[in-house]
Amino acid sequence: MGMAIKQGEDEVVSPTDNKTVYYESRDFTELYDEFFDRVNRYLRCRVNHSWDADDLTTTVFLKALEKFDQYSRTSPFASWIFRIAHNTYVDFVRKKKEIPTEQDDLLFGEIDMTWQPEVQALTNEEIQLLKERMEKLNQDQRDVLTLRYFGDLKISQVAEVLGRTESSVKMISHRGLLQLQKLYGRGKRHEI
Repeated sequence: MGMAIKQGEDEVVSPTDNKTVYYESRDFTELYDEFFDRVNRYLRCRVNHSWDADDLTTTVFLKALEKFDQYSRTSPFASWIFRIAHNTYVDFVRKKKEIPTEQDDLLFGEIDMTWQPEVQALTNEEIQLLKERMEKLNQDQRDVLTLRYFGDLKISQVAEVLGRTESSVKMISHRGLLQLQKLYGRGKRHEI
């Protein structure tokens, strides 16, 4: 039996079977730098206030640091950290006894004051419209779509985070996007 040969930063090829195996070689600091903003953006999309999202993000990375020795490094870090983030969010909701979907802050961070006021008003309106329509989706669709588009995860990673199969995540995502499309279609007719 031959030794594994390290190839690139994140994959190992075994000379006996030529299969590529995932291996995460970066340390916690590098992974923290890469994933902090994505996790924070995901949590800002899910809770009422940006300070709650910031607190939850800190909690997620503290939990991850405490358990980093348990991370197997054979699956993508994104799946592992977003499972922690999702579970932290679920615990937060249970503790608060509310579904925190409304927020006054922008989903994508601070307002760029160099924007023209008209552009800023339209952007705020579009984000509010998206939030209102996302609230009309069922919980599974909101979970899948926020992880997929606000957390910037692949389908396989969303499936791993939520403990579902890839095909069910694809179906939930597809149905959620169709539902959003219908909701946007209805909204345009009412605005005319």
